[in-house]
Amino acid sequence: MPLRTNPRYFLLPPMFATAGSESVRVIDISLRGARLELNSPMRVGSRQRLVIQTTEGIVNEQVTVLWSQIDDLSVDGIDRYVAGIEFDAQPQSVGELIERLLECHAAVPIEDGRGADRYRVSVALTGVFGILQIGVLDLSIRGAKITMPNFIRVGTVSPLAFQVESWSGPVEVLATVAWCLGTANHGFEAGLRIDGEEERLRMAIHQLCMRDEARIDLHSLRRKFEALRQSAHEFAALAAS
Repeated sequence: MPLRTNPRYFLLPPMFATAGSESVRVIDISLRGARLELNSPMRVGSRQRLVIQTTEGIVNEQVTVLWSQIDDLSVDGIDRYVAGIEFDAQPQSVGELIERLLECHAAVPIEDGRGADRYRVSVALTGVFGILQIGVLDLSIRGAKITMPNFIRVGTVSPLAFQVESWSGPVEVLATVAWCLGTANHGFEAGLRIDGEEERLRMAIHQLCMRDEARIDLHSLRRKFEALRQSAHEFAALAAS
């Protein structure tokens, strides 16, 4: 199944590799895919050959680009891009690479308090929450952020429904309001918690990404990476003391 379904590991430092003809840096990796930093965009849906060469072995696998976008947090004037790729299978070579990286403390498991990456919807995506017409602002496999004209009380539980593909029918899940902010003049936004619907939401996000209609939230992704780097530095300093 697309997107994350296996433990993901943050690399310290990132590993140099090639994807097609492009030189890239592997930021994190799992048995299902990886996230890359590179100097030019990759076409969503394109097929690439990812090669990671190490002294102990090589990863040489066919991958599909799930999403690609400019890193809008770059401040040095050099355009950089971030891309998410998916392996065709769960390659043994990738599993062996992860084991070697863990043994030499060059990778740490990503334990995200949110529990899932967040994807911003870049097109108008409407739906309903209970009887209210809503717009979907972002999605993860554990929740959503929506906009609507009325205030909704925290703790409200109602069906959420929206449609991504006409052939697949609407995505219908039960959601709980975690927070709601706004005004009557400007409208309201609400955060929804969704439990037990990971596969259905994962497929919806995958379909949006493949149409370039959803992009990973780089701000939250970078905050996660910085926290991981800081934790790793603190662990290294403690081990050396």
